[in-house]
Amino acid sequence: MKKNNTIRRSNTLLIALFIFCLKSQAQDPHFSQFFTSPLTVNPALAGEGVSDWRASANFRSQWWGGYVAPYTTKTVSIEKRFSKDKSSNNYFALGGYLLSDASNNGLLKNTYFSLDLSYHISLDAQGDEQISGGLSTTYANRLIDADKLSFQSQFGSMGFQRTAPSGEVIDLLANRYIDINAGINYSKKNTDWGYHIGAAVFHAGGPSEGAYKGNQYSLPRRFTISGGADFSMPNDNTLYLSSMYEKQGSNGIFTLGGQYKLGIHNNETLSSLNLGLWNRFGDAIYPYVGLEGKNWLGGISYDIITSGVATGASSIQSLEVSLVWTFGKSSNNHSGKGVGLKY
Repeated sequence: MKKNNTIRRSNTLLIALFIFCLKSQAQDPHFSQFFTSPLTVNPALAGEGVSDWRASANFRSQWWGGYVAPYTTKTVSIEKRFSKDKSSNNYFALGGYLLSDASNNGLLKNTYFSLDLSYHISLDAQGDEQISGGLSTTYANRLIDADKLSFQSQFGSMGFQRTAPSGEVIDLLANRYIDINAGINYSKKNTDWGYHIGAAVFHAGGPSEGAYKGNQYSLPRRFTISGGADFSMPNDNTLYLSSMYEKQGSNGIFTLGGQYKLGIHNNETLSSLNLGLWNRFGDAIYPYVGLEGKNWLGGISYDIITSGVATGASSIQSLEVSLVWTFGKSSNNHSGKGVGLKY
């Protein structure tokens, strides 16, 4: 009896420690290729540079290999531009995304569905200077799968048997909540260069999360500041610089880098080869390679871990793949920059 009580207390301690980690390290999922997932960066970017429709997909496998279970994040999004006529530089845009985030081999699962609305106002007759504001509503569902928890009582003479009953009573909570996010963005285009800067706040409504009933906490707000610049180069090449700062609770991270678009001539399929490099300071440096056509973009990036995580598991790796496609009535993008993303 004493041994069983000891095991039970140990299991309870492990679960409590797991929940404490959830609370102390609670952060929204993020992408290295944040420039291909604008709706998760700032609601005001919904429809930015879109002529009619734009669809995007991102897949990220983080920390696979080594001794840690991977984090897997997937998202698909779609954006639609609405304006009274094609020549108008003022327009509404609707967007939405579905994001799935799983960790510890599916022990913790997060699903988010977001609906975004933005309005873009031109500050000059040509539409070269614009400001936009956006709001989004997110439905979130967090699930802790108790079937994936392991206990010492499941280890017997036949070895470890996950299907064996643990005898533990686990009252885990599935969290569902509605959230509000908002953002603003400013952009300016000149003859040979341009720039943009924006800011957003996520979890403005201060939703609550938790694992046990009666043991909930307020999800910290996430603030983002993003910006970048582009410069026309010889031979139809373009240099893009971009950065983003994210702050959520006590966690802050800054990303800085850029890419060079090498124009490809006399090719109906490809318009450019994009080579980039970013530094997510204190976390990872990641090179990026992208292939872009008139209305599509595919890219891949690989994180070279620089944080302390690599110390305990030197073979961990993070890989990310993205795909963007524009379609609709107009085959030429309104912004004239490929798929119209603010790199």
